[in-house]
Amino acid sequence: MPVLFARPRRVMLAVLVVGMPLAAAVAAGLAADNAGESLREQGSAQLSLYESNLRTELERHAAVPMVLARDREVADLLRAPNPERVDRLNRKLEAIAATLKASALYVMNGAGTTVAASNWNAAPSFVGQNFSYRPYFQSAMEQGEGHHFALGTTSLVPGYYTAQRVVAENRTDQRPAGVVVLKVGFQELERAWSHGREKVLVSDRDGIVFITNVEGWRYNALPRRLPVTLPAAAAAPTEEIPTLPWAFGGASDRITLREGNVERRYLLQSAAVPGGDWTIHALTSLAPVATRAQQAGLLAAAVVALAALTGYALAQRRLNLVERLAIQEEARAELERRVAAATAELRATENELTQAAKLAALGQMSAAMAHEINQPLAAIRSFADNAVVLLGRGRPDAVRDNLAEIADLTDRMAAITRSLKGFARRASGTLGAVSAAAAVGQALALLEARLRRESVTVDTDLPPVPLLVTGEDVRLQQVLVNLIGNAADAMRASPRRHVRIALAEEGEEAVLTVRDSGPGIAEADLPRIFVPFFTTKEAGDGLGLGLSISHGIVEDFGGSLTAANHPEGGALFTIRLKRRDSQT
Repeated sequence: MPVLFARPRRVMLAVLVVGMPLAAAVAAGLAADNAGESLREQGSAQLSLYESNLRTELERHAAVPMVLARDREVADLLRAPNPERVDRLNRKLEAIAATLKASALYVMNGAGTTVAASNWNAAPSFVGQNFSYRPYFQSAMEQGEGHHFALGTTSLVPGYYTAQRVVAENRTDQRPAGVVVLKVGFQELERAWSHGREKVLVSDRDGIVFITNVEGWRYNALPRRLPVTLPAAAAAPTEEIPTLPWAFGGASDRITLREGNVERRYLLQSAAVPGGDWTIHALTSLAPVATRAQQAGLLAAAVVALAALTGYALAQRRLNLVERLAIQEEARAELERRVAAATAELRATENELTQAAKLAALGQMSAAMAHEINQPLAAIRSFADNAVVLLGRGRPDAVRDNLAEIADLTDRMAAITRSLKGFARRASGTLGAVSAAAAVGQALALLEARLRRESVTVDTDLPPVPLLVTGEDVRLQQVLVNLIGNAADAMRASPRRHVRIALAEEGEEAVLTVRDSGPGIAEADLPRIFVPFFTTKEAGDGLGLGLSISHGIVEDFGGSLTAANHPEGGALFTIRLKRRDSQT
């Protein structure tokens, strides 16, 4: 007996102890990989969206200094400043800055001194301040434009500076007259980013974070090495700039953060911002990955546990069955011992019953054969008697004719027995080329006596040239015998009993139809006509298997068998079979 059934409890415990953890680990690993890859794709898409938001914010303000650098009022003020022009430009810059929600918008002369500013009436104001040391001013004066992110020396507010050079126009040359500067903050952008699930930050070329939706990370330095590797402890501060509290998270793109008393792991993805020295980073929580892995592990463990319990139940059931069979075997042996005493007495009776059964079967076969060959035998006897008389009278020619008739009758009897023997032969099951017309002839020969006895006339329409189909001779005869026999049964109460059998070609198929002149098939019975055990005959007159078996045989041949009612009355059965060109 297999170990599984002999020791079901041990096998179940082994599966639970070893299989559950193993299945949970494998399932959790696969689920974590799939979920991690999906999270990585989503994070990359979100990072691209954040980078697009940042670029849009920068480009939205880039055109303002360029337009003001070509403004006539700015050029006039730088060429010949006076209080009226300063006041008018101050108010104009103030209105534009308010509309843009910019931190400051101001104009500097060629020496770097601010001559007009949007914060002219605020304290402290940029007016009169000299910012010639600022990189954005120097770059604009030399190259035409400048960009720089820095902490404001006057306002102490960080911002992104965009500067555009103003060129004085005269007849002899073009020289820089000053610079228009726009300072914008990223508070609105940070507030928009705070609604997302990711932690977002932007660092400059020195690795200093200046834009982020995490308040405590602004003006912190990135770890000196990215990706973060072991040891997990954060690096020491550099030049009094605090370093982000990132620790190694188990992979090159994963970090760990302590938030309160809980350590949480994040997926780190970074991308360079085009057109600058900035890098944007996004941290996506790995909690969904862990959750999905945990769920997959629990599900796998549950499946293994269910399988183990099911196997245990089946094995226990098998053991119970074995025990029950053993008890039954003992009971059977006891019964055999008790029956042994009566066996001798029943032996004689059994032999008599067996002999009676043989005689009954022989009587049925003899009756069927006698019915088929009775008339030829009677005719042979008559011709033989006549031959004796004619021989006594010296008429050898007449005797020869009688003997010829006797030979014909014996051929007929041989044909009858040959047809019965061929029909009783077991089918080979091998498909080949079969003559459809020959199968019709054999079926009619088998049913000839019955059709004659029941006054059923048969009309055949067969092509003169043999039409070969794919099938098996004996089984095709069986189908035709069933159809013709059913037709005869259906016409028992009909005054006119006629069967028409037709064979024709239709393309690559041979179509064989059997039509009777009976009452036809009830419309409600047509859908069930080929269902096993369905019959409209009286009880004891049929099992309802003939049409079902015939339908299966034709389908085995690769053809079809359908039933319908002919428009002129009677049932019509149609057999469609594949044509064959030769016997091969």
